[in-house]
Amino acid sequence: MSASNHAVVIPLYGELPLDWTSWITSLLVEGFLVVLVENNVEARADYPGPQIQLNQPPESSGLHLLHNNNQGGVAGGFNRGVQHVIGLGAQWVTLLDQDSRLEPALLKRLLEPWRQGATQLLVGPMIWDGRRGQHHGRQPMRSVQQFWITRLLISSGTTFSAADWPLLGPMFEWLVVDFVDHSWCFRAQTRGFQLLQHPEVSLIQRFGNAHPNPLCRWLGMELYPPRRHFYQLRNLRWLLFQPFVPLDLRCKELAKMLMKPWLWLLCEPQKRQNLRAVVSALLAPLPASTAWK
Repeated sequence: MSASNHAVVIPLYGELPLDWTSWITSLLVEGFLVVLVENNVEARADYPGPQIQLNQPPESSGLHLLHNNNQGGVAGGFNRGVQHVIGLGAQWVTLLDQDSRLEPALLKRLLEPWRQGATQLLVGPMIWDGRRGQHHGRQPMRSVQQFWITRLLISSGTTFSAADWPLLGPMFEWLVVDFVDHSWCFRAQTRGFQLLQHPEVSLIQRFGNAHPNPLCRWLGMELYPPRRHFYQLRNLRWLLFQPFVPLDLRCKELAKMLMKPWLWLLCEPQKRQNLRAVVSALLAPLPASTAWK
């Protein structure tokens, strides 16, 4: 399982972190195929291939830059990137967002479950919340071999075999951003995939910004802009009616969303914008249940 057959797909949006190009360069030097999907509505002149110099043309070094114009949001960016790397002959695909970091040696370790003969897998790292200084989500309770069994992987760090893409299917682009990974992972499990986390691979991720309200911080909420609240509430309405989502998780998310909009309106600075986002999300039409299979 050489790195040359291992592709990394990274949608890009807005400003890039300062240390970003050195990390991308390290992936290219190790032989990874790196596909960057620029997901701004308008292409930015400072993005990002020209800053990455390997003394050879970008595509011959394994670097590809696609322009997606934010079609389908982060889901569309991942879908376009995966389709591209499969067309280039990649055997393994890892999804990352621009704020995540996995060094080449850790990316290679995500392939270890396949080396042990397992098939139909989604494999991801353990997630460390860089702002709170703790593991994100519940710690898995069951394991197979040395890998943890889980029901949900965040998209960043998730790795799969390119041969499984036709059965996995693309992410649902109508969702744009929130609950994209939930719906994709839950559907994959109904199609026979097992989700694993590698206990010795850790990815540092930051979720939103620190909430200014002490009660909201105590409840575990992050501060997001009103547009994200629209997607969170609208997309949850859709998710609650999908039969592939476990009932206990539907109930958990519903309970949280019955409370969160009130806190957005009472405890966050952009109250009018949040009110418009909540009303729009509650009135937005939802696609038919057969729109995504």
